[in-house]
Amino acid sequence: MGSKWVAASLLILLQVADGLSTRAALAIPGVIELNPLVRAIGLWPSKALVLTLPLALAYITKRPRRLWALCGVYGAIVASNALLVWFHR
Repeated sequence: MGSKWVAASLLILLQVADGLSTRAALAIPGVIELNPLVRAIGLWPSKALVLTLPLALAYITKRPRRLWALCGVYGAIVASNALLVWFHR
């Protein structure tokens, strides 16, 4: 398995973690969703839509660095959600 497919697999896992951590964060009173796509169509439909993007990017890109950069962004998002949930228990 090439590096770009490992990164794409990790990105899919991070998106699932983002969905779960966002759901947990939104259960906290006063927390609002800042993602306009999630606000427009809902959490799970937007995650289903966005879940296909890493596979498309992995298929068309020749540079896995782009996928690893996205993994970093999604890792930061999941960490932010997790910290929000942790400190507001």
